[in-house]
Amino acid sequence: MAAVTSPSSRSSLDSFASSNPARRQYTRIKKTVQVNALAEVWANLKSELPKPLDKRFSDVKKRLVRPENYEAVQASWDRLLLALEERAKVIESTGPNYIPTVDFASIDSNGNFLKDAADLIKSRGCCVVRGVVPRQQALDWKAELISYVKRHPAVAGNPPPASDPQFWNVYWTKPQVEARSHPDVIKCQKAMSKLYFCSEDVEVDVTSQVTYADRFRVRYPGAAGTLPAHLDNGSIERWEDVENSKTYQAIWEGRWEEYDAWDIDHRAEAVIDLYGGPGACSVFRSLQGWLSLADNGPRRGTLELCPDIKLTTAYLLLRPFFDQYGKLDMDSTYFYGADPGMGHVLKDSWHPALQMNKTMISAPEAAPGDYVFWHCDMGHKVEEAHEGTSDSSVVYIGVAPLTSYNIDNLVEQRKAFLAGVPPPDMVPLECEEEEKEHSDRGRPEDILTLEGKRIIGLAPFDVEEKGLTPGQIAIRRLANETLGF
Repeated sequence: MAAVTSPSSRSSLDSFASSNPARRQYTRIKKTVQVNALAEVWANLKSELPKPLDKRFSDVKKRLVRPENYEAVQASWDRLLLALEERAKVIESTGPNYIPTVDFASIDSNGNFLKDAADLIKSRGCCVVRGVVPRQQALDWKAELISYVKRHPAVAGNPPPASDPQFWNVYWTKPQVEARSHPDVIKCQKAMSKLYFCSEDVEVDVTSQVTYADRFRVRYPGAAGTLPAHLDNGSIERWEDVENSKTYQAIWEGRWEEYDAWDIDHRAEAVIDLYGGPGACSVFRSLQGWLSLADNGPRRGTLELCPDIKLTTAYLLLRPFFDQYGKLDMDSTYFYGADPGMGHVLKDSWHPALQMNKTMISAPEAAPGDYVFWHCDMGHKVEEAHEGTSDSSVVYIGVAPLTSYNIDNLVEQRKAFLAGVPPPDMVPLECEEEEKEHSDRGRPEDILTLEGKRIIGLAPFDVEEKGLTPGQIAIRRLANETLGF
């Protein structure tokens, strides 16, 4: 397990740039932990008892929920439990169809989803976008990925056995590079990213994307699921980091009905990786996503989601404030699976009101070339059983907008791509063969479009584009300066 560094020793996280007092400076902890099994990533995966955190986390709770709001927060919790009960009935009766599907071709000339589709996606917090790339192109990418790891048998994967893992620890193969830089993949990412909104002066650009290189999965029938119910995009940071916690201010004040999961004002400067542990992520991914490389669907080892972003977020964030009897508890330090540096685990015994047996539902059919997205605060897992007759394969491509938090990581992603080594969050095993040894890995010349070059830091962002907000101009300029353009 990684050595945990206290936020008190990372004061630079809360320091400010002299050139712009609104921009935080980040000191990232380099990940040096070699994770040999997925179980090492997750908090309290086997324990049935929640782990009490340090006493200082009681003070964190008291910073968030003030005495003048105790009564309102208690009342909001009572309303929330009733709302969750009613929503569970609807989700259970509807099943996978509760998760919206939308055709890629319906994105309008301005790069937006039609209003009705956008409103539904924002309410549910997830969707399947159909037909982003041609079916045959997705199948060709899968075939080449499988061929690549067969040509290089020393590359690693997990979980065991090494000869037949589900996740392959490669990041820069030609199919992955081509998929991330495909113009329609980027167009779809932008349409999803534009569901978020921010104030004009906030230094974030949801229309510009950056690369977060991840792995690919090939899961065959019968293979057991390996990812438990969890949240990405940070863990204890949602409560502990001051800027991050401002995102949820309405929830802390007993007004969860007014919370908007798509307001990015405070997410732009939030720190989501205070500890650099094996379950942490050093990039703000506003949406998680994978591009389907097979005929994925229910009971075939696919993704499961809790598709109500407002109710589930309010519940998960308020859960540490209430005891088993539903009464406000400001002194305990149970955060129910949100352990520092580890992946945030969800459990029925810790989160009973979620009723995950009813509300954690399988994503609908996703054919090769379809793109599945879910909000960065959404609980999710993979189906434990694969009862299908063919593989369940995906390439992971999340949505990471241009923010100051993401710019430094983009510099590191570019270095890793050019060198053929794992990106910052992906610490290789000692026995793992890296892609720098492979002449057939992806190269810059495999990226054919200007937009594709921009997302990996090989071309500058356009600061002269018409209609940009002051915040967009500022963040693009900062990115260009940091990247050396």
